[in-house]
Amino acid sequence: MALNKHSKSRKKNELYEIGPCFWNIRGHFKMFANMADIGTQMSIVQLSNGNFVIFDTVELNNHLRKQINQLTNNGDLIEGVIGVHPFHTRSFLAFYQTYPQAAYYGTPRHLRILPEIPWLGSLDDCNVRQKWEPDVEMRISAGK
Repeated sequence: MALNKHSKSRKKNELYEIGPCFWNIRGHFKMFANMADIGTQMSIVQLSNGNFVIFDTVELNNHLRKQINQLTNNGDLIEGVIGVHPFHTRSFLAFYQTYPQAAYYGTPRHLRILPEIPWLGSLDDCNVRQKWEPDVEMRISAGK
């Protein structure tokens, strides 16, 4: 797995270890008739029990799939896949088809837009947001 903490620009669809038990992948997200790549990201957190939680998804190519498989024992250690950004839905179905054994959680929009995925819960439920504490703390900001 690539480790390049000092690089100003990272290659897309490459797994980077950002810190202890935390990885990040930058992916492509094209808009405006595929003219502009505004990018997207996915993060992977290793829990204290050794399993992994994935936040949002990106399109998988063979190289990235191999990296994730190596990290997560072919997906067997993926405890949860969480859609935290309501408009990050494009790559969830393909990710689910690759890792169907994981538990999937999302925003109400994820659950509504992607009924093909057997979602186990919504981030609106505080019990879902607390599921991985104390390793991961999630909250919905009040916003104004």
